[in-house]
Amino acid sequence: MKSLEQRIQTLEDIEAIKQLKARYWFACDQRNAIGIRDCFVAEDLHIDFGFIGQFRDIDEFISVFLEMTDKPSHIDLHHGLAPEISITGDEQATGRWRMQFQLIETKTEIAQFMGGYYEDVYRRESGVWKIAISRYTLTFNLMMQKDAAGIMNLIEMGARPGLASEM
Repeated sequence: MKSLEQRIQTLEDIEAIKQLKARYWFACDQRNAIGIRDCFVAEDLHIDFGFIGQFRDIDEFISVFLEMTDKPSHIDLHHGLAPEISITGDEQATGRWRMQFQLIETKTEIAQFMGGYYEDVYRRESGVWKIAISRYTLTFNLMMQKDAAGIMNLIEMGARPGLASEM
């Protein structure tokens, strides 16, 4: 049986990982490249975001991300839900999160609601938890566009990947 100190440390580590993931999503919403970079390990990184791409270099990922999102007409929010975090060692943990993504693209008048889940591996570097592996799996995508009469018309309803910023 774990000691009280070990159990408290586990709870503190889980909370630190929850805060890490929240910082990451907030940095994405704010287009904060430094904030995004600070959430990931310095070496042995693997990001697999399916239709967006796979990345081993954080700067390459940030470049692609900003190219897709860095415009005033692109307003989005990432919502992480129901984390399942397991501390698998003193310096490593795993996590699974549900994620809901909402996007308003004001220039093209498209609204998107996307959902899926992340499967992550976290590593402690210099006493700080970081994301080492992050895989996102899309489970649904709902995209609509406003027509001249102001009516929202369905573009996509299902699990076909795509972003409103690509339209």
